[in-house]
Parts: sequence; C-alpha cells; structure tokens
Amino acid sequence: MEIVTLTYKRPPDRVNHFQQELLYLDDDVIVTSQRVKPSTPIVQNGETVLADNFAAIWFVFTGLWYDVGKVYNLNNEWTGYYCDIMKPVKRSVDRAGKLDCFEITDLFLDLWINPDGTYEIQDEDEFEEAIQSGAIDTTLEKTAWNVLNTLIAEVASGRLEHRVQTVTNRMKFTDLQDYVEKLP
Repeated sequence: MEIVTLTYKRPPDRVNHFQQELLYLDDDVIVTSQRVKPSTPIVQNGETVLADNFAAIWFVFTGLWYDVGKVYNLNNEWTGYYCDIMKPVKRSVDRAGKLDCFEITDLFLDLWINPDGTYEIQDEDEFEEAIQSGAIDTTLEKTAWNVLNTLIAEVASGRLEHRVQTVTNRMKFTDLQDYVEKLP
C-alpha cells in the first residue's frame, strides 16, 4: 500500500504530520488507516472503545466539514465511529497528479458514535477554551455547532452509515475487519 502524509492543524498554531496508509482515493473521499494515539481513552458503558493502538479507517470526504474514523479495538472488533468536526480537507498532489498529502484543520468538537447508533459529543471543553482564547471565531463557532447538529441528524437517519458503506463498497473491501487484522 501507499503511504500519504496527513497535515493536521489545530487552531491557533498546532501542526502535526502523520503518516497513514492510503487505502482508497477518488474525487469524493480519501480513505486511510492508522493506529491511533488519542489524548485520552473513550469509555462507553464501562467498555474502552478508543485507546492507544486501536485501528482507525478514516473517511475524509471532500467538501464536508467532518471526517469519520471507523475504530477497531486490539481484538480487531469494531467499537464505533469517531468523527472530527473540521474545515473541509485540502489536497496536495505531486507533478504526476498523485496525492502527496492532505490537510485538515480540526475545530475541536468531536462525536463518538456507538454501533447501536447512540452517540456522545466529545471535547466540548476544548472547544469552549478555543472560543475563549480567540482560536475559534464566532463564525467558525456557529459553523462547527451547525455541522455537529447536521452530523447527529445523519446518524439518526442512517445516512452516515450509508455514506461509509457506499465508499467501502467502492473500495471493493468485502470487510474492513479483514484488513484491520493485518495492520501492524
């Protein structure tokens, strides 16, 4: 598989670079994978659903203000979706037109979605701190909340799951879990 660089920005001036395996690419989406290192684990109903070295398959949709990470635990079992509210992705291609890197700007708010469709908003405290410090202006604040509410409506209607499954079908992966089991 091919490796691509994700430039991850967080206002006001944090920039990180992550190497991810490129699984699929078209005009609508970039799909990558990686082992994650969250700042804190996420626990739902007494079960850790996101922690160090869990696998994530990231669906970064062109033009949308969120991404979707399909998360698998250390036993390669799907634990849910992690969605970052962010500015739309920016792509950089090399001279041959091949994806060289892509950039996202995180807007702090996140949504954890359990397999049963229940969800929990994440990082509201960080979002409020960003507003108070001026890292997020009033326009971005309103946009982030609107995107989060739209995403919650997509979860409730099943549109988010359909969007991920449609891309998975285009990728010709019969089961992402088979792929995850082979991740280093």
